[in-house]
Amino acid sequence: MNKEKAYNRIAKATIKALKEQAEIGKVNQLTTEAVYLAIDNAFTLEEANLFKQNEQMRDALQFIAKGENLDQEKMMAIAQQSLGQLQSK
Repeated sequence: MNKEKAYNRIAKATIKALKEQAEIGKVNQLTTEAVYLAIDNAFTLEEANLFKQNEQMRDALQFIAKGENLDQEKMMAIAQQSLGQLQSK
């Protein structure tokens, strides 16, 4: 997971919620809660992505660990593919 991209997604969700509340023209308990909820939802999405990536990496490692009919080239390809998936997110 790219930490900078994750922070940017959370920041964008926060800014969007703040902008929406500013357009309403009032800041009160309900509008503040809406901003908190947007931040919480953004963190929840990032957490879900981490769990998914963790599961994918576990699956790749388990596949490699079994080592059935895998030569070094195939193991390297699986590892590179898994790393590529991590870096693109």
